[in-house]
Amino acid sequence: MNEMNVDLEALPRGEDALRVVNVVIEVPVGSRNKYEYEPELGVIMLDRVLPGNIRYPGDYGFVPSAEGADGEPLDVMVAAYEPVFPGCVVKARIVGALEMSEGGEVEYTIFGVPDNDPRFDDIQTLEDMTEQNLREIEQFFTAFKRLEGDEEAHEIIRNSAR
Repeated sequence: MNEMNVDLEALPRGEDALRVVNVVIEVPVGSRNKYEYEPELGVIMLDRVLPGNIRYPGDYGFVPSAEGADGEPLDVMVAAYEPVFPGCVVKARIVGALEMSEGGEVEYTIFGVPDNDPRFDDIQTLEDMTEQNLREIEQFFTAFKRLEGDEEAHEIIRNSAR
């Protein structure tokens, strides 16, 4: 029996990685299920179900072959109208970074839009996003961080590409 073993974290970042990156989606937009890629097993597993009506406001995943300050794969949220499936690779155009402060530590989540979806052609920076969309993302991360047991106030600050 032939065994196929794919390491999603080792996929290429993309040909134009400063502008458009490959993003491995773990959690589709609108989901209450939090999925995480488990590299040891080579699969995406259900981590937990978020309580109440907290849902992901965009497709959420990571940039393969890229590491964040925490040594983990670089997190990315991709704006989306329709959900993709866990494990799908989306080419995302980077429009900014979401900055989160947690216990004095600053974490960043890259924010992008699907590069091949003409509905996002006019979005080049976070300032091009509607205030409502940015507020939904901020509220999601505030509630999500609270769910992770951190009682401190969390603030997401929009930070466009420099």
